[in-house]
Amino acid sequence: MIADVHEPGRVLEALRARGCAVEVRPLQPGDYLVGPVGIERKTLSDFFSSIVRRRLFEQVRRLRETYPLCLLLVEGDLGEVATQRNPAAFWGAFAAVTLGERVPILFTRDVTETALVLDILEKRYARGASDYGVRHKPKATTPEDRQRILLEGLPGVGQATAARLLERFGTARRVFTATEAELLRVPTVGPKRAREITAVLDLRAGTDRPEGIAPSGKPGRRRKGRQGRLSS
Repeated sequence: MIADVHEPGRVLEALRARGCAVEVRPLQPGDYLVGPVGIERKTLSDFFSSIVRRRLFEQVRRLRETYPLCLLLVEGDLGEVATQRNPAAFWGAFAAVTLGERVPILFTRDVTETALVLDILEKRYARGASDYGVRHKPKATTPEDRQRILLEGLPGVGQATAARLLERFGTARRVFTATEAELLRVPTVGPKRAREITAVLDLRAGTDRPEGIAPSGKPGRRRKGRQGRLSS
């Protein structure tokens, strides 16, 4: 399970207390990614605020466009809906999201129940994670989106680092051909990350070693002719 860096620590603690393995990193859109399921978590007050600020439907549409499956998780006491100034707005938004946008909404009472639901979703959908990879590839709508998605496939590269790499090198191709020393000039890329990036780009397909390195760990030598003489 992947959780967005902005998710509160109390939710992550409740998840880990249930034995869930949680990776924390930037997610956009959504707050959690469980296999192919993108999840937006809101407290009841957040939900009302999103209605008032007219952000709810934009967030829901971005979820739907990005992930194969998505849902809205609303946390809080539903009894409080009746105490709001306009309860009809809540239920109108509920109907519009579930019926109009075809995005399901699940309700939980508190953080503990939220962790329970996320745990159940992980058990149900984690089997599909291998079909989508650790990070589901969103639909790219612009050339910039496609460049960013390519770079986010590199080790330790999230949205912010991908943007800085493009800002530094100009093109995705130039990032892929950059040396370790050049990558270190990007503020968010440290020595370990630079080594991991160059290592995965140099890895020969179907092996665990970089291109040009023989199984013994020494540079390979080409054979010449049928006699098998080694070239000098």
